[in-house]
Amino acid sequence: MKFSVSSSELLKQLQVAGSLTAGANPVLPILEDFLFEVENNKLTITASDLET
Repeated sequence: MKFSVSSSELLKQLQVAGSLTAGANPVLPILEDFLFEVENNKLTITASDLET
């Protein structure tokens, strides 16, 4: 699958999602990653700290 996105808009949204995992448990490195989902021309970026 290919998709296009503005790099500045992507960076802005990654910073928002990344703020959720700032200071996350360093024992679980998976918490430093993002999940990208594209459906119906919509990109959803998900991050978790396992608390909220």
